[in-house]
Amino acid sequence: MKSTDSLKAKGSIKVDIIYGNGKKYIHEFDNTVLITGREALAKALTNTLGTCPAATTTSTGELVPSLYINAMVFGSQGVDGSGTPKVVSPARTALYGPAVVSKGVNSYVDGTVTTNAVFVATLLFGDAVGYSINEMALQLSDNSLYSMVTYPSLVKSADMQVTFTWTLSFV
Repeated sequence: MKSTDSLKAKGSIKVDIIYGNGKKYIHEFDNTVLITGREALAKALTNTLGTCPAATTTSTGELVPSLYINAMVFGSQGVDGSGTPKVVSPARTALYGPAVVSKGVNSYVDGTVTTNAVFVATLLFGDAVGYSINEMALQLSDNSLYSMVTYPSLVKSADMQVTFTWTLSFV
């Protein structure tokens, strides 16, 4: 196989903001698939995950590893002093600052583009109120990060609900 024929993992995020007064805004941006995420894919496909917190055991004692994206984590240190989003290197292993909030995801395979995995999480009206959310990541069940993105600050208020739809594409 030529290196140009290799599988590429990429992702995009759609952000739907709904305000209490009914106004709606949509933002879209791309993410960086981290090395830890690419390694997780390789291990899953070769059944070499080893043990992880979500692993189970069969009735005969055989280990059944289970590694999957279970959360979106959000932070507030993804921009520099001038408000410019920080660059996300594929070698990153954590958000730039501590997580402000972590939300479980609803996940599914896109019915139209079956090579797309979709993850959805919502910051409800009362979540992360007063924080400038400007970085987020998809977290695996072993607490490592799959992919990450930084973006201009979104100051979360109690008058807004924000739904993040993160699509990972394997092309």
